Amino acid sequence: MICKKCGQQVADAPFCGLCGWKQEKAPPAKRRRGNGQGSVYKLPSGKYKAVVVTGYYTTPEGGLRKHTRSQVFATKREAVAAVPTLRQTPGRTPKALSFYQLYEAWLPTHQAGKSTMDCYRSAVRYFWPLFAVPFADVGIDDLQECIDDCPHGRRTRENMRAVAGLMYKYAIPRRLVPDGLNLAQYVRISGEASVHRESFDDLQIARIAQSVATVPGADAILMMIYTGFRPSEFLALTSASYDKAACCLTGGAKTEAGKGRRVSVSPKIRALIERRTASDGPLYPDEEGKPWTLRRFTESVFYPALEACGIENPVIEQSGTGLRHKYTPHTCRHTFATLLKRIPGAEKDKLELMGHTSGDMLRYYQDVSMADLHKLTDAI
Repeated sequence: MICKKCGQQVADAPFCGLCGWKQEKAPPAKRRRGNGQGSVYKLPSGKYKAVVVTGYYTTPEGGLRKHTRSQVFATKREAVAAVPTLRQTPGRTPKALSFYQLYEAWLPTHQAGKSTMDCYRSAVRYFWPLFAVPFADVGIDDLQECIDDCPHGRRTRENMRAVAGLMYKYAIPRRLVPDGLNLAQYVRISGEASVHRESFDDLQIARIAQSVATVPGADAILMMIYTGFRPSEFLALTSASYDKAACCLTGGAKTEAGKGRRVSVSPKIRALIERRTASDGPLYPDEEGKPWTLRRFTESVFYPALEACGIENPVIEQSGTGLRHKYTPHTCRHTFATLLKRIPGAEKDKLELMGHTSGDMLRYYQDVSMADLHKLTDAI
């Protein structure tokens, strides 16, 4: 080393052997990680958080957001040591990706001609009601309704099914769908054999109503039956959605006809609605007071409630398209449409309640029973 005073080459020691001047060691170079190599910072709790950026995605509004992976440690040393590990974690797209975020992750990986990719970009727009929904929570009925509500022709709907199928092929090996199932293969385009959807009959509705006081979740099912909201729309309702003076709920996030629609509240569920909207927050919150995801609601509330009400819900094969439960949360919406059919009234008003613009879509949701047909033939 060089002596600070005499400038002579001296041994690495606390003092210069020639002039006796005290030597000061240069402070160690500050270690910094380069851009994209991760960060470590101290939390208010005194612990340290290691964070790495795994990618970026574009929101539907055009903003740029980061995908990150992080972990909290007791000491800074542990956090710094973990940064390379976080970066080397087997590359999976985060499981909380929404439908649109997954689309953004998939898009650069697909190789096809410009015209084909333009068709996919155009078709995916009609899945916009699902953009914010976690991809793992998207169900077959969600996909089918988006395709059914597409205002364009068969070709666009086929492209919608194709792009959904490709997204599933991207998601399955990355374990982004719990059951590894490509639901797009079960979607049907107009004119193809479709999955038959069941409605609850009068006896089942009565059982659910009688169980409201004793079965957790029975009240949610009954409210869904008598409002006709799509399951994801119902779970998004809050206390602010209810207008007590007008006795109506405002909600919906599907088509232009269905978005922000007003649904009058039946006297049969008015007390349930008013009790649920007495405090701020979601109309039907989870155990932590937060909105349910559709998948969690289905598995933790809907299926157990049906069983407790004494309603059998077998897993069956429908129209050769795969196994599924006979009754799902979408059954409530189909039941609402079927109940509407029995009530004399203008089709325009019924379309307003369902959030549809087409009478064909209203009839698609309505079941036909032999008793209803007898009412017609007996009146001839």
